[in-house]
Amino acid sequence: MNVSTTSRQYQTGSYLLEALIGILIFALGILGIVGLQAASLRTTTDNSLRAEAVFAANQVLGQMWTDDPNALAGNYGSIFNGQPYKDFAGQLKAAQGGAWVQDPTILFDNLGPAPSKTSTMVTIQIFWQSETGEFSAACANNTVKCHSYTTSGVVAWN
Repeated sequence: MNVSTTSRQYQTGSYLLEALIGILIFALGILGIVGLQAASLRTTTDNSLRAEAVFAANQVLGQMWTDDPNALAGNYGSIFNGQPYKDFAGQLKAAQGGAWVQDPTILFDNLGPAPSKTSTMVTIQIFWQSETGEFSAACANNTVKCHSYTTSGVVAWN
């Protein structure tokens, strides 16, 4: 007795295989969307921290323009840790939250001579922790990945 198989018996399970391949393609698409969402969230967080750093640096530079010109380095310099510098660093730490790495650096006349005898060059550098950042000796002694924002300005008086 010979059992003959028809073409229908050869195709059993093909619908199941097509459904499994469809589910696989759909799952890969969902994983891709989740990856894009995670990258977008990282970029948004980094951009908000950069905007916070820009705002803080401009704010402290504006305070320097209104302060006593003879006491700038003592009040705002990161080397001397005056009270205005401590206030600025504390506000920045609170604004950065968990991304805070170290106090900002404020240096005077380190980029060369000031434009005039009644002016001072100021350099402000702010750091924050970031997954997409780089290790740097200037940032927490190469212990974490971080980004930084650096700005320079001239504080001058007539």
